[in-house]
Amino acid sequence: MSSNYDLAKTEADKIDAQIVETLKSGHSFRVEAGAGSGKTYSLNRVIEWIQANKWSDYSRKKQNVVCITYTNAAVDVIAERLAKDSFILPSTIHSFAWNAIKQYQNFLIDTVTTNEEYLADDGDFNQVTEVTYTLGHRYKENGIQYLYHDDVLKLFCALLDNTKFRRVFADKYPLILIDEYQDSYKPIIDRFIEHFIEKGTGPQFGFFGDAWQTIYQSNKACGEIEHDKIKVIKKGSNFRSAPRIVQLLNELRPELPQKSAIDGFDGEVFAITCDDFSGVRRTERNFKNDLPADELKERLNNIRQKIEETTPNDENLKVLMITHKVLASQQGYEKLLDILDDGLRDKEDPFLIFFTDTVEPIYHALATSNTQLLFDILGIKRYPITKKSEKAEWKNLYNQLTEVRAQKAIDVLKTIIHSHLIPIPPNVDNWYQIYEDAPETLYASGTSVQQFLSIEYAQFIAVRDFLYPDAQFSTEHGVKGEEYDNVVFVISKGWIQYQFETYAPMITGKSPIPEDKETAYERNRNLFYVCCSRPKKRLFFFVTVPIEATFRAFLKDLVGEDNILTYHQFMEMDSLGGIEI
Repeated sequence: MSSNYDLAKTEADKIDAQIVETLKSGHSFRVEAGAGSGKTYSLNRVIEWIQANKWSDYSRKKQNVVCITYTNAAVDVIAERLAKDSFILPSTIHSFAWNAIKQYQNFLIDTVTTNEEYLADDGDFNQVTEVTYTLGHRYKENGIQYLYHDDVLKLFCALLDNTKFRRVFADKYPLILIDEYQDSYKPIIDRFIEHFIEKGTGPQFGFFGDAWQTIYQSNKACGEIEHDKIKVIKKGSNFRSAPRIVQLLNELRPELPQKSAIDGFDGEVFAITCDDFSGVRRTERNFKNDLPADELKERLNNIRQKIEETTPNDENLKVLMITHKVLASQQGYEKLLDILDDGLRDKEDPFLIFFTDTVEPIYHALATSNTQLLFDILGIKRYPITKKSEKAEWKNLYNQLTEVRAQKAIDVLKTIIHSHLIPIPPNVDNWYQIYEDAPETLYASGTSVQQFLSIEYAQFIAVRDFLYPDAQFSTEHGVKGEEYDNVVFVISKGWIQYQFETYAPMITGKSPIPEDKETAYERNRNLFYVCCSRPKKRLFFFVTVPIEATFRAFLKDLVGEDNILTYHQFMEMDSLGGIEI
């Protein structure tokens, strides 16, 4: 009898062959790859085929195949697999858009100087003689206008509406592959469809992704791409999750059925309820009927400890939660959350961005003597350490940072400013001047800029662990694309946009989707699916809110009546995963 792996692998190989045949035909296509189905593997197979079979065609004409992906890290992974002089260009959408439009300086200068939408936030009054894009901050200096990230995408859209630009663009890029297509900027995808796919002219497009893993809707993500001229290819294997978890995913999404490739362990799913809590539940608007914060924290820690004690030592555990307040108190950045609120979740605060995306990576680069990383973070044109004196300056900065990172945010900021080694973003510099001249100026949530910068820097370090998904605790948004042996998915209150107890039953038809709630339903459905598809071995729903009949019926279908336990029943279980306690 064939193993699960053999059956899933045979199926996956057939799909990969189908993708290559579609590629050969010249038709645009969409690979709908559910969680764990090996999307990246398929994309790499396509890239390998193009590199082996299209070199002479494209290189001779000086054409490039572009592979657009969502993060710089993903770009690096693809680049590692390519020949040094490859005609295949891996790129983020921002880099790709900028490279496509940067030579049209007359158009760019005219647009940014006549359209109020592109006015620089700060800078000098010199006439704009050049438009460029480096660190993604919008400002003007010495007649050069620097673009914000979204400016680049909007300007690219404006040029795509120009016939002459499209002709040059299509000649240069005969094939465009887009990874994580569902998170692509919708106005760009709309133009690709309108100007190229609909008319059957211009580049061939290959979209790789999963519409149910769109979780950035607020960022104009396009979600599912549908068009008669786009061939849909569905991947039906799951190389991540054990059969029991894949069965649950198939209950949620029967139109994209998967076969588990995992042998030797069937997997487990449990729902742990708090129906046994007899105390007073919370009454605040966003937390109505949830457990008191201390009770939730204690129960969650006990559940986590129980799972760790009853599963093999080499397995990891991830706790996913929407209740940011509880996460903040457990992780040590509660004060920062109180001040920034959703600005923290959305990474909008200038100091937060500067500390987490520049200062901490630079400190890590210095700690590990990684000059290349330092070079990449600074985004400069020459290596920052070429002389002995420069080496001494950076070593001195590292020693100072080691000391001041244990102090306040302002101490870290002053150290960096006085070093003159790291560029200070204009909006951070502006606030620092305000701090110096008028420290009582309000910054956020009734807090002065002086009070804000007096927060312990350790809180910013702790937030970085939350924003980057390598800590044991994360909000659900931080884990798309990640996988863990065991996952505790906390279904609780705390963010009005997510009410899984209300919306999740709509996924399987246990309750109807109200006509005016389609967007909210999709938002909840997608994040619910992303969370359920992270575990390799065991999934634990920890439900801290009261369970109504509809939600209970939904959970019963997913995990089975015998696997719905109260918190105390779960804590009293004798075994988990076949291991006796």
